[in-house]
This record gives sequence, structure tokens and C-alpha cells, in this order.
Amino acid sequence: MQIGLLADHRDLIPAVGRIRWQEWGQDPERAELSWWVDVTARESGSDDLPVTFVAIDADGDAVGAVGLGQFDPAERLDRSPWVLGMIVRADLRGRGVGRLLLEVLGRWAAGHGHQRMWVATGDPETGFYQACGWSLVDAFDRSGEKVDVLTRSA
Repeated sequence: MQIGLLADHRDLIPAVGRIRWQEWGQDPERAELSWWVDVTARESGSDDLPVTFVAIDADGDAVGAVGLGQFDPAERLDRSPWVLGMIVRADLRGRGVGRLLLEVLGRWAAGHGHQRMWVATGDPETGFYQACGWSLVDAFDRSGEKVDVLTRSA
């Protein structure tokens, strides 16, 4: 498994957008694949936020991705940077791809002066982040759904 900056693998932006769309595209405001590809392209910086890393298998296919950006939930604008768009292809979950993506993201963040990272998520993903060393520090309600806020040193 190779992890690289999505900016260095721009040809994989549509594939990462498709993985995200397949997982989260049920939201009526975000139902179009093109929306997810456009967002993925906008988040694929390399030297500054937002930045996205992609996991690439031996065949050169995108199998996961994770981003880091200035702000995520409007309810917590006092904290930054935030993990964005963490996804691993469903058939490869539980094999360490997500953990590896977060490790690489943390090293990049530390190397770019970010001492702490944040993520807003819910069950069952909260448990995944906790297993990767993240600490639950807050929760809030967004449109009737509980959102957990976790943090970790970069």
C-alpha cells in the first residue's frame, strides 16, 4: 500500500470522489457524483490546507483517502485543522488502511506547524478514531444527529 498526496496523483481525484459518493451520496444536496469529484479536487492541495492523501493499492487504484482543512463544523470554528472526507473502500475496511492514512496525515500536519488535529464524526466511526489514539472531547447536535468531536496531537 502506498500513501501519497492526491495533488501528486490528480488522475485519482475522480476515483476518490466516486468512493466518497458511494458512501455519502444519499444526501439530496450532494447526490451528484460531480459534486464529490469537485470537492475532492478542491481539497487536494499539497503545501497548505486543504490537503488530501490517497491510499493506492498495488494495481494503482485509489482505495481510500483523508483530508485536512481549516474548518469543518460551523459549530466549532475555534478549532483547526479538521480531518475531512476520511474514507476507505468498503471491501478493504479493517485492514489498517485508515490507520495508515491518519498516521501519514498526522506527520504532514506536524511538519506544517499544526500541533493538534480535530475530527467531527459519529458512530461507528467514533470508535475507529479512538482506537487510533484520538480522544473524545465534545459532542453537539446537528439536525437531530449527535456529532462527536475528537482530537489528537499531530
